[in-house]
Amino acid sequence: MKLIKLSLYLFVNVLFFASCGSASHHFYATDEGNLLALREEKDLKVSAGYTPHLNSLPGNNINAQIGYSPIKHLGIHGSYFRIRNSFTGAEDIEKNVYQYNFSGAIGGYYFKPAKAKEIFGDDEDGLTSFESATEGKGLLFDGYVGYSRGAVNNFYFGETGKVELDFQKFYVQGGFHIFLDKVGASFTLRGTQLSYLDSSIASGKLSASQLRKIKIIEENNPFFFLESALKISIGKPTAPIRGYLTLAGVYDFGDVFLEVQPSTMQFGVTADIDYLFSKKEKTKKKSSKKKRRSSRKN
Repeated sequence: MKLIKLSLYLFVNVLFFASCGSASHHFYATDEGNLLALREEKDLKVSAGYTPHLNSLPGNNINAQIGYSPIKHLGIHGSYFRIRNSFTGAEDIEKNVYQYNFSGAIGGYYFKPAKAKEIFGDDEDGLTSFESATEGKGLLFDGYVGYSRGAVNNFYFGETGKVELDFQKFYVQGGFHIFLDKVGASFTLRGTQLSYLDSSIASGKLSASQLRKIKIIEENNPFFFLESALKISIGKPTAPIRGYLTLAGVYDFGDVFLEVQPSTMQFGVTADIDYLFSKKEKTKKKSSKKKRRSSRKN
């Protein structure tokens, strides 16, 4: 019951913060970053998240990730992010903002498993027993350096005006993750350098204010800022499939004005691929042992 109340409380807060975002024109929206939480050698995980566009809330987001740890303490990540927003206005159309980007990252991690729980017996001998902790329960610390490449398109005046900005992003991310019996939480913070490339295009019917925004971007390029992400996972730490909710945000642009969507949100699932395969192998070994025993009896 307490877990349900906690999940509901977090869900309401996430919806509130996400509603602070804007579904109007913008030149950048943040993705989740690297949130797969690799924690052991040969760890292979994939995730997929989506948020529909509802009324004035920002949405229509897709975020897919894959992560692999070839050796202990080393992690490699890849991801794809897409956002498509629309809103009702005198000069605006549906799908007025479309952004996508691909990312790759490499880094390291350290996992500290939970300790066994000490239980004092009631026997006269006073012996102490230990209850082993849930498998996968513990704390995880990780850090990654990454690179993103993508584009954001803004449409104006019934698609007669278009601003297409290509960008690249370098970032350094640090993360803290906690795994409990049936729920987990992750928090990451990224230092980001965002650069708009010379291949950017402005065409068609555009107002003076819209052209001025593009000029501001060109004059102040690149941009340095912080991004963060919060992820709540539901399920046991070693469950092959876990549900999750994430909220990512952008802040600290300093004195330079750049229109951004301040927050994005995704609902999704994470699949632990290597765990699924190892579980199948264990099942096969057990069945083969049973067959050998039965044949010996016969």
